[in-house]
Amino acid sequence: MTDIAVDYELLNDVAQKAGKLKDEVKQARESKQEYSVDEVGTQVAVAAIRKYYATWKGSFKRSEEKLEKLKNLYEGVAKKWADWDFDLANKAAKQSASIASDLWNARNDEWNAWHESVEKAKKEYPDLDPSMLPEEPEKPGERPDEWTTDDGHGNKTTTTYEYGPDGKPTKVTTTMETNTGLKATDTTNYHADGTYDSTSTDVFGSVTNTTGTSKTTETPEHKTTTDDFTSKTKDADGNESTTTGTTTSVTDQKTGHRDTKTTYTTVGPDEDGNEQTVTGTTHSSVDLDGHEVTTTIEVNEDGSGTKTVVTDGKTEEWTSDDAEGDTGWTPKESDD
Repeated sequence: MTDIAVDYELLNDVAQKAGKLKDEVKQARESKQEYSVDEVGTQVAVAAIRKYYATWKGSFKRSEEKLEKLKNLYEGVAKKWADWDFDLANKAAKQSASIASDLWNARNDEWNAWHESVEKAKKEYPDLDPSMLPEEPEKPGERPDEWTTDDGHGNKTTTTYEYGPDGKPTKVTTTMETNTGLKATDTTNYHADGTYDSTSTDVFGSVTNTTGTSKTTETPEHKTTTDDFTSKTKDADGNESTTTGTTTSVTDQKTGHRDTKTTYTTVGPDEDGNEQTVTGTTHSSVDLDGHEVTTTIEVNEDGSGTKTVVTDGKTEEWTSDDAEGDTGWTPKESDD
């Protein structure tokens, strides 16, 4: 199957221009249509203008409708792909920020440990030759609290961290925005008892509030984080859905390789407004070079479903009548 590549910024730009053109056509259709002889010069001109609007009024209306459909189509596709991309960008930004924070902590601990060891050695051996001391590690400087990626064309992702007295993050905020106005935000608060809460708004205007408990255990070989969560989402039309699930992430402390698996259940309305239950699994694998593969399988109540595989930003999609058995996958057909 061919990889899917969508320039959602271009689609969104076309959608905005189609909407602007529709408004201009509407303005022309609803503009003044009756003129006096004093305004246009002759009765013939008055009749001609009246005839023009009578003849083309219907065409103007149909043009408005077509432009509205075009706007909705392009805007819908753009937002769907932006939503997927923003979700990945949000996770990647948080992970990058977390890695940078951990690296700073490690360097800071190394620097402090060096000074503690040197001071101890000087007290125990007052005549110690300073040249015999190990080289001082580089001081890490100020703790980083903001990470930004910017492509230079107005598309930007920014993640900011706030820390508690113990140096652990207490608040993480990520904002993703594009030069055509697509935007999503996510703010997560971490508490000392291992619980957290977050609020996010996606490109569609849907707001999701999440609460959960996160627990991390570490050995010299692995760092394992288990996250149990409940999310409640209300979309722009007021429809509500609830997702409950568990995420387990295991990082190899030596290689940096990370495997993350999420299992979840979502209860809420489908595209036709009918209540449904969807179960899903998402597996993500990231190596030291940043190579990432994310596979998501969602299963409907009748056993059918979809599979989406994202490999370093390239997306492939399939559907199956036996998604529950993870068999019978065929390339997903366009919604258009």
